Amino acid sequence: MEHGDLIYIPQDVKLFDMDDKSYNLTTTEKPTMAVFIRQDAANTYRVYAQGREASVEMRHVYPVRESCAY
Repeated sequence: MEHGDLIYIPQDVKLFDMDDKSYNLTTTEKPTMAVFIRQDAANTYRVYAQGREASVEMRHVYPVRESCAY
């Protein structure tokens, strides 16, 4: 995947973010579209989803393929 690719994250997946003072954890309530930013660690991606940057486990991320219906 490349920076800016559109991805699909299913329902009930943990999105998390850590900074110097806190750990923010949310769960997707419904299937979500997001934008791939980069690989964050060996098993996580950094994405932009639900109005913020977050990390998500790679096993829960699916690339969105473009299809041409011309």
